[in-house]
Amino acid sequence: MHKRDPMKLAGIIIAWTFICSFPVLGQVHDVYRAGFKIVSTYDSGRLYKPNSAVSDKLHYRPIEIDLWYPAEINSTDTTALFLDLVHLLERRENIFDDTKKYTGLTDELLRYICANLNCPDYTALKKIRTQSYVNARTVTQRFPLIVYLASFNGMSYENYLLFELLAQNGFVVACVSSIGRYPGNMTMDSTNVFEQIKDAEFSIQHLAKSNFISHDIGLIGYSWGGLAAVIMAMNEHLNIKSVVSLDGSEQFVYGDEEENEKLSLIRNSDFFQPKAMLSSYLYLDRDIAVTDQPDSIYNMIDFISGDKCYLKIDNSTHEDFSSLVTFGKENQDRQRYHLILQLINNYLRDRFKNDHVFDQHIPDKEVTRQFLPAAVKASKAGDDEKIVKGIIYDKKTNLPLPYVNIGILNKDKGTTSNIKGEFQIPLSGSDIHDTLRISMVGYQPEIIILKDIIRDRKPYLTIQLQEDVKELKEIMITGKRFTTKVLGNRTASKFFGGKFASGDFGGEVAIKIKIRHVPTYLDAFRFNISYNQSDTGVFRVNIYTVKNGLPDKNILTDNVLLKLKGQTGKIEVDLSGYNIAVRDDFFISLEWISGRTNSGIVFSAGFANNGTYYRKASQGRWKKYPMGLGFNIVAKY
Repeated sequence: MHKRDPMKLAGIIIAWTFICSFPVLGQVHDVYRAGFKIVSTYDSGRLYKPNSAVSDKLHYRPIEIDLWYPAEINSTDTTALFLDLVHLLERRENIFDDTKKYTGLTDELLRYICANLNCPDYTALKKIRTQSYVNARTVTQRFPLIVYLASFNGMSYENYLLFELLAQNGFVVACVSSIGRYPGNMTMDSTNVFEQIKDAEFSIQHLAKSNFISHDIGLIGYSWGGLAAVIMAMNEHLNIKSVVSLDGSEQFVYGDEEENEKLSLIRNSDFFQPKAMLSSYLYLDRDIAVTDQPDSIYNMIDFISGDKCYLKIDNSTHEDFSSLVTFGKENQDRQRYHLILQLINNYLRDRFKNDHVFDQHIPDKEVTRQFLPAAVKASKAGDDEKIVKGIIYDKKTNLPLPYVNIGILNKDKGTTSNIKGEFQIPLSGSDIHDTLRISMVGYQPEIIILKDIIRDRKPYLTIQLQEDVKELKEIMITGKRFTTKVLGNRTASKFFGGKFASGDFGGEVAIKIKIRHVPTYLDAFRFNISYNQSDTGVFRVNIYTVKNGLPDKNILTDNVLLKLKGQTGKIEVDLSGYNIAVRDDFFISLEWISGRTNSGIVFSAGFANNGTYYRKASQGRWKKYPMGLGFNIVAKY
């Protein structure tokens, strides 16, 4: 619980909608009603309030468990209101913190939510009724226990629809709030994350005495809670069977340098051992990365050798993994959260009930797949993959050409040539009907039909590019006084960011620049780096015409290269010597062409800006993400 500013609770995510039931794909199985109750107890093995007497009610660690479970309903049972769940925040502030009295916090929180929803009357939120039957009788049967670890300073109201769905499908869900050391405020210190972990461990031990809990245990963590969940799963003595992380903090990096440092301390600690995880692991990621790879500087999935699956939910934000997003007016947000619920429920049904409904019901359009389980990979692998190597020369000089783009048209499979003109690219039988395109600024592109390479088993390609000689239009410099203006996104935010993930050479990020004066002359390209943990990398600036709303032809005749090594803050690329004049709207892009990794660079971005366009590899298909990178142009007219 956040004591100084309750409005900064990570659990506060803005939304509003109807409460509805969610159909689940797969085999027919028992469907229950969801019961709800609060389990209040103490962990007598842990001191909570320093220097307190045993008689002090806060001497031992208070434990509050929000429990959802399959229930038998009678005519007198009633469902909780959303107001009841939100009020638990105020109640627990007064339980865990005896330094002050909290009154009116529930109303303040509901007003805050309503203000962000632009709803005319915040009291409407109070009337929303859940499907959770308060203190209903449990079904006389044993069910798997799923422990949910809440987001940073969050608690159960952030994902109550998920808990109801799981209870309806035969799971018991114990929600463990994110509460730190006395007086309860969570921080990013490892000692505080272990407070939530110990709360979860105690909850498992306490609930194990119940006659409706089986020995099978799973974990779900949201955001900060995802980090706590995977640390728990690294303890083999807990026998955790499965972990689901909802955009968990174990994977992505915060924009704040101090927070990144604290996360790094946790990851470098002796207790953080991803290889020790024996449980199955599902990571559901937001779509904030600018490639189809995991949105992370530190990809924990790389270090897990067991059953793992990474899915990116297309067009999603961090808030889309919370029930509160369903309160919004946007139908797409509700559908996206519905999809997330289906994925979680199907995954747990597979792991705990052997229902075999997860893999075959991952949609093709709404989800980007990576790190699928071995069984799924085997069924989809198809033909053997081969590595095709080659070298690219200038046809006239016979000198090798560095940084040439090589890729399959409209596919996320490509690369660039190295400083010696050499390249290699993986090809498989499924690529046989595709086209390989080789292109570079100042040269005529080459096209190769891949069936000629795959069928003929050509081990090495030698490619010559013809220089594209164009007559340069003179820029008429008159005696008039020019006006200088900055076009594009100027944000230098450290809170919002976007970046290359660990993709292929030739990956690009771009924004669209609109002009009002013809001609407009380009003097400089500028952007802000909020975080940089990368090795030395070489990047290329590209300027594209617009066709059908996407980048089309590169208008540059020379390479504009930029080398970065750990720089942060404002970066400026001088364009004044390239004689660039534009007469229509255009795209400005940054392309990764050399280096060990680009994923350590985070560019400032903002949701108020125009969106970012990106492609994962050379010659790939352009896509759009709504958050705009802080790219801008210094222009004159």
